[in-house]
Amino acid sequence: MEDFKKQFKKGVIELAILKLLSEENQYGYSIIQQINTRSREQLAIKDGTLYPILYRLEDKKFIESYWYTEDEGRSKPRKYYSLTEIGKERYLRMLKDYIEIEEGLREILQSYEVK
Repeated sequence: MEDFKKQFKKGVIELAILKLLSEENQYGYSIIQQINTRSREQLAIKDGTLYPILYRLEDKKFIESYWYTEDEGRSKPRKYYSLTEIGKERYLRMLKDYIEIEEGLREILQSYEVK
């Protein structure tokens, strides 16, 4: 059972990341917090999961990164990620596909009762 949940999560994490970046530019730890909080810990991820995905998305030009220091005082620069135009297209395509799959699966499962 745990394998199914793990594989399912793996398939939707990229969609969640692109959704968050469609709302605003964010740095890695912020993305982790948002995913964990907004999914009520159901999609909880750690940095070891997030950063390889961010690097892959950046390699594919779906996102881009830049360094930003919030306060010129003692704060350290953070690497922020933003969605590119092709990243926006990718997000919308993935969202459409997800909705279609979810609707189809709901039709199949609606007659199934969990015991």
